[in-house]
Amino acid sequence: MTTWNLTQMQRHLLICNGATCMSAGAEEVTTQIRDEIRKNRLDEHIHTSRTRCNGRCKDKCVVIDYPKGTWYSVQQEETARSIVHEAVKEESIIYSMEHGERKRNENRIKGIDKYKKGKGPMKKAVLFVGHGSRMEAGNNEVRRFIDQMRNDIDPALLVETCFLEFASPNIEDGIQLCAEKGADEIHVIPIILLHAGHSKLHIPAEIEHAKEHFPDIQFTYGQTIGVHEEVLEILKSRLAETGFDVNQTHEDTAILLIGRGGSDPYANADFYKISRLLWEKLNVSSVECAFMGVTMPTVNDGIDRCIKLGAKRIIMLPYFLFTGILMERMNKMAEQFKETYSHISIDIAEYFGYHPKLRTVLLERMNQALDGTSTGMQDLENFRKYAEEHGYEHHHHH
Repeated sequence: MTTWNLTQMQRHLLICNGATCMSAGAEEVTTQIRDEIRKNRLDEHIHTSRTRCNGRCKDKCVVIDYPKGTWYSVQQEETARSIVHEAVKEESIIYSMEHGERKRNENRIKGIDKYKKGKGPMKKAVLFVGHGSRMEAGNNEVRRFIDQMRNDIDPALLVETCFLEFASPNIEDGIQLCAEKGADEIHVIPIILLHAGHSKLHIPAEIEHAKEHFPDIQFTYGQTIGVHEEVLEILKSRLAETGFDVNQTHEDTAILLIGRGGSDPYANADFYKISRLLWEKLNVSSVECAFMGVTMPTVNDGIDRCIKLGAKRIIMLPYFLFTGILMERMNKMAEQFKETYSHISIDIAEYFGYHPKLRTVLLERMNQALDGTSTGMQDLENFRKYAEEHGYEHHHHH
């Protein structure tokens, strides 16, 4: 390691390279500051160091000017370079020192008192995590669904909803909100159908990151919906709504179960397992599988297979929780199939939506997390081992 002679150093700039700041461009900020120092030949007077998280993630990217005591929020290159010349605009200052006192800029949130333990009984929070959609209608469906569940949840529990991506609040903000409301325990429950990358890596990464910020808060993690008997009942009821009698034999009918699709082979295998279990409960010629993206077979492949197997009626059965871009696309595909294959009866069923049995499953997953029987805790342990071997940044990009 290099040992610098810092005798002439006048300022020390501490540049946060924690996971949140890194995801917001801290690498570029570091380069810009160091380049400005070099261009102005200030290397002997201004020293820079990368740090781990400085606990002001909302103000990313964070730079601290020592010994002056000023904290900066850097979102633009102009701000990064201005720090070197101590000419930063007021709105980019988080904290400044005035007459020996630390002053917080009025446009910056106060934040949480560091490691402050609440008085009185333990307060538990349940944080439901939806996937998130580019369509706000889908996000609103998630929020309304959780609101509908509140009557079945102990009123002593804090209940919050957040999203993995595409919507607010994100998981980090959801955890922060629970902490601000005084939670000593946070039970994170994924509203996710299949056990894949999101539940194995992305959500555990957020939880592990949060533990660094809130060492006094106990976190537990729930398991995904997965292969569950109630899911099969939901699918049967959605089929019945199309006029399909689940108790009768339908020799000329094929069910095309359509999922999102992913790269996790075990999640895809679970999807096929669900299709087989559904077939066992129905009297139809076949239950075929198809995916909207990432993997095969495609929906077009699925329709072709059903026709080749002799189906005279095909029911497209979405394996989706709520509406979104892919559901909109699937509905359009159904209309196109009806035109292309006019000699075949093609229907599309509803997605899960506000089905009461979905509420039953999520409440079960919540209670498992609360009573310590959830398999989700093993996911946290598996993630820690994965991160040790491969490294992992906590942020997630789709």
